Amino acid sequence: MRQFISDLFGIDPATIANVKERGKDIRLACIIGLLVSTSFAVFNLTVGFVALGLIEGAAALLLLPAAYFLSHSERMLSAETLVMLSAIIINAALFHFGGVDSTGIYWILSLPFITFFVTGQRRGWLWAFGFLVLLLFIPSAAGISQTQEVHFFFGMLFYMVLAASFNMLRVRFEEKLARQVKEKTAVATAYLEQLQFLAKHDELTGLPNREGILDLLDDEIKRQAEDSEALVVIYIKLIRIIELINIVGTEQGAVLFAQIVANLKNAVQRSGKAGRLGRDEFVFFFSCKDLDLEASGWLASTLGAGFECLLGNQTVNIEYVAGACIHGDEAEAEVLLRKAEQAMLTAKEAHYDFFIYNADNDREFISHHLLFSKLRKALQQNQLEMYYQPQVDLHTGRLTGAEALARWTDPTEGPIPPLFFIPVAEQSGLIFPLTRWVIATAIAQCAQWRNAGLDLGIAINLSARNLADADLLAYLENMATDFCVPPEKITMELTEGVFLDISQKSANVIRHMHEKGFRISIDDYGTGYSSLSYIKGLPVTELKIDQCFIKGIMESHSDALIVQSTIDMALQLDLEVVAEGVEEASIVSQLRDFGCRVGQGYYFGRPMSAVAFDLWAQQDACAAKAQA
Repeated sequence: MRQFISDLFGIDPATIANVKERGKDIRLACIIGLLVSTSFAVFNLTVGFVALGLIEGAAALLLLPAAYFLSHSERMLSAETLVMLSAIIINAALFHFGGVDSTGIYWILSLPFITFFVTGQRRGWLWAFGFLVLLLFIPSAAGISQTQEVHFFFGMLFYMVLAASFNMLRVRFEEKLARQVKEKTAVATAYLEQLQFLAKHDELTGLPNREGILDLLDDEIKRQAEDSEALVVIYIKLIRIIELINIVGTEQGAVLFAQIVANLKNAVQRSGKAGRLGRDEFVFFFSCKDLDLEASGWLASTLGAGFECLLGNQTVNIEYVAGACIHGDEAEAEVLLRKAEQAMLTAKEAHYDFFIYNADNDREFISHHLLFSKLRKALQQNQLEMYYQPQVDLHTGRLTGAEALARWTDPTEGPIPPLFFIPVAEQSGLIFPLTRWVIATAIAQCAQWRNAGLDLGIAINLSARNLADADLLAYLENMATDFCVPPEKITMELTEGVFLDISQKSANVIRHMHEKGFRISIDDYGTGYSSLSYIKGLPVTELKIDQCFIKGIMESHSDALIVQSTIDMALQLDLEVVAEGVEEASIVSQLRDFGCRVGQGYYFGRPMSAVAFDLWAQQDACAAKAQA
C-alpha cells in the first residue's frame, strides 16, 4: 500500500522519467495539442465564439512550438511549463466561455490526463490542483448551473486520481519493459561474448583455435621484427588419442585433455602460446635464442612429461608426431602454421617422431597435392586408359590371359607413370574410385574377349587399402555377374607386402573372395618376408615370382635356385606359378624346365591398349615365341 501511494503521488524519485523519455512525451503532447487546439480555434471562430477561438489559437501557436524546440535542447522544465501554460489557458477559457451549448466543460476533464502525461506524477498533482484553485477565481460559463459546477469539481478530482493511476501504470509498464530489455540485453551480451570467445577458442580446453592462434602468431611475428630471437612453431598430432578417449569415456577424456593442456602451457610458459586445432592436433610457438632443433630429444625435453598423464592410478603415455617450422623474414602466420603442419604430415608419413620443415619438402608436398588434384580430375573426366600385358602358357604357347594395368596421359604433362600416381591414390583415398574403375573396365574387356571367342582370364591389382573397403567384394561380384564373366577367370593380385601385417578383417575379405570363386595371387613374390606363413594361412591360388629373380636366372646361380625352389614348392602346394619379367627366349626355355607354366614379360608383349591387344592376340605370335 505504501508503495502504491508512493508511486501514485510521485514520492519515489524513481517515478520521475529520464530526460529522454520526458522529451519524447513533451513533443508528442505538443504535436497533438497543436493539431487539436488549432482545429477547435478555427471551429469556434467560425461559429461565433471569437474570443474563445483567439485564446485557443494564440495559446497553441505561441507556446507549443516553443515547447517543442525547448525539449530538443533538453530544457525540459521550461518545455513542460509552456505546454502546461498552454493547456491551462485553453481550458480556463473553455470554463469561462463554455463554447457551443457550454460543451467546453467536458473537454476540461481531459486536462488531468495531459498534466500527468507531460509532467509526471509529482508535478502532475501540483499542476492539476493549481488548475482547480485557479478555476475557483474564474466565473463559469453562463450555461453552467451551480449544481453542474459542483459536480464538475468533484469529477475533476476523480479524473485527477484516474489520470494519476493510469500514468502510474504506464510508468510501471515502461519500467518493467525497460528492466526486461536490460535483462535480455545482458543475456544477449553474455551470449555474444561467449560466441566471440568460441570463435577464437576451443570449447573443451579453452585454448585458442586456429583463428585465435593465427592472431597470436601475427602479434608475435610483429614483435619479432624488433627482436633477434628465433620464433619456432611446433605442430603436434596425438597418436590414438581418440581411441583412448572412446575406451575411458568422455569424462576421463576431458581430464586427459586438461592434463595435456596444462603441460603444454607449462612447456611454453611466458615465452609462447599453445592452441588446439583439431580433436587430436595441437600447436605451440615460442621465442628462444640458440635453439638447436637438430639436437636429439630437444622436443621431449621441451615438453617434459607433457604427454605422460594420470588416469586414476594409471600413468598413460600419449604418443605424438610433430613438425616444426622456424620463422623466416618473409613468413606470415598462415604460412608458418601451414609449413609446421606440412612438416608434421611428412613426419607421420615417414614414421618419424619429429621433422623440421625445409624448402625441398615444400616442393615435394606441393607436387604431391598437385598430382592429387590432377588425378582426381582425371578420374572424373575419364582420362585414364587401361592397358593389358599378355600372360602366356610357356609349354603350349597359348595365350591364357592378361594383367590389367592403369595408364594415365595428362593433357599438359603427358604420360605419368603408375610409380608416381598410384602412391598418391593410396595416400589420398582416390585408390577406392580408381580400383573400382579398374575392376569395371577390366571385367568388361574380359567379357568382350570371351564374346569374341577368346577364353582369357584377367588379373587385377589390389592394394592393402582396398581390403578395407566394405563394399569391394559386393562390387566385384556385381561386375562379374553383370558382364557374365565366371569368377574363376578373375584373379585378384595382392603384393606380398599386403600379407606382412594383415588384419583379421582384411584376411576375411580375401577368404570371402576365394569362397566366391575368385582367384587370389601373391604379386612380387620373393621380395617380402615370412612368405610361407601367409601361404599356409590364406587361400592363395597363385604365386607370381618377382621379375628381379626371373631376369637373372641365366647368369645368377642363386637366382636360379630361388626360382626353381619356389616353383617346386608351389607345385607341391598345388599353386599356379606365373613368372614376371620374361624378356629372352632362353629364360622361357629355362622356366619350362623348372616346371613353370605361365610367363609374362616383354618377350611376349609390352602392356598395350585393348585395341592393340586384340590385334596382337589374332597374330598368334605368342605360340611361335613359346615354341622357339
